[in-house]
Amino acid sequence: MRRLGGTWVLQAKMEESQVRVGKRVWLPFLRARRYTQSCQSLLDHSLTQFFHEVERYRP
Repeated sequence: MRRLGGTWVLQAKMEESQVRVGKRVWLPFLRARRYTQSCQSLLDHSLTQFFHEVERYRP
């Protein structure tokens, strides 16, 4: 961030804190939270599908 000339803009909620570089703004904590939630939901869906398939072929 420093090498790009950016600054942190801290907010009351940590996930809403921003990094500003020029005219652009990023929300790194919010982005990370969304990414982990989407990965977890993908994993949950995948495991649920696997469980249903196993149940279907269970003797």
